[in-house]
Amino acid sequence: MVEYEDDNLSPGEYVRENKEQLERLIKHSNNDFVRALAIAAFVEYGEDASVEAITKDLERIKELEEVR
Repeated sequence: MVEYEDDNLSPGEYVRENKEQLERLIKHSNNDFVRALAIAAFVEYGEDASVEAITKDLERIKELEEVR
């Protein structure tokens, strides 16, 4: 993986500071690539609780899509 070279924020800090925005992207974006990037950020740099929460949200979304 390519190293992050911005001196302002580490990737982990970015994910922590932008958690709500990343969650909105995952839940509401209709662009699969953008959703995948947000999920990857949580998996790679988020806290374990964040990954579990996102996994649960994705399972709920999948269940809702199956009902339609």
